[in-house]
Order: sequence, then C-alpha cells, then structure tokens
Amino acid sequence: MSSPTYPSSHPLSQLSGHRVGEIYDGAAAICIREAPLEEILAYSEIELQHESGGFLIGTIVDDEVPVLEIRHFLPAIGTRQEVASLTFTHETWSHLNRTLAEQFPNERVLGWQHTHPGMGVFLSAYDLFIHRNFFRERWQVALVVDPVKQELGFFHWREGDVRDCGFVVLEGKLK
Repeated sequence: MSSPTYPSSHPLSQLSGHRVGEIYDGAAAICIREAPLEEILAYSEIELQHESGGFLIGTIVDDEVPVLEIRHFLPAIGTRQEVASLTFTHETWSHLNRTLAEQFPNERVLGWQHTHPGMGVFLSAYDLFIHRNFFRERWQVALVVDPVKQELGFFHWREGDVRDCGFVVLEGKLK
C-alpha cells in the first residue's frame, strides 16, 4: 500500500491514509475509515456457510467527481441468506430506512457490502442485478469480502458499467 498523491485542489489531497489498488479519474473515489472497515471484516467472519451483508453509510465530499467517505457499516437485517446469494427483503429495506433516518440523518447509503465465503472477490450476475437496480447512482459502490480467503474488493460505476476499483483507507476524516 502506498500513500496517494493528488493535486492540492483535489479533495483527496487532504487525507491521511493508504491507497489500495488503482483510483480512476472521473469515477467515484472510495475512502473508508478504519473503524467501519474493521467492523465489516469482523461481521464477515461470523457466517462462513452463507452470504451475509450490509450497507455502507457516509457522505459525498465532492459531487463533481464523487469522493465518498464511508463512515459507518450497517448490517442488513431480515435478509434471505443462501450459500451463493443474499436477498434484501422488504424488512431489510424498512430497517435500513428507519435506521438511516434515526441514526444517520445527514448521511447517505453509499453502497452495499456482501460476502462470498470461499468463492473469491467478484460480482456475480445476481450481484450485478442488485447493484444496477438498487444502487444505480453513479456514486454508489459495492464491497465484496471473502472471509475464508481473506480478500476484499470494491466495485464502482465507471464508463457506464460496474467495475472493480481501488480505495483509500482513511486514518482520519476528510475535510
């Protein structure tokens, strides 16, 4: 991991963190604070037989070229968990909306997270269906964690499609 360098006018120039993978120009830049990343990793290790998941909550620092700051992780409640799929139910969406209004009124759902225990990091056809239909804003992202192989990867909208991308682990907060 290396420290990113950006022009001083770029919102990412003011962060203290570590870049993992490639950050693409013109697409949403993903920054995640250490605490929610640790929460996600711990949560992902609880269920190793079925997929599990949740929601990435935070703010958009720059709307022109979206810079996301993921500040919180909210486990999905009421999902249907299978060996190779995760379904968000009416109860899941209801709980998400209530929690967002009560606990995070000034923040947004920046995307979603789910696990692929022992299967690797990728978006299946079903995952792409979920992302394209429920997380279609150009700044919404997906995070896949394989807790068995201890791998993770982010995906964002780039050039009209959902593609893998790098991210920044923040040691502090974006200004």
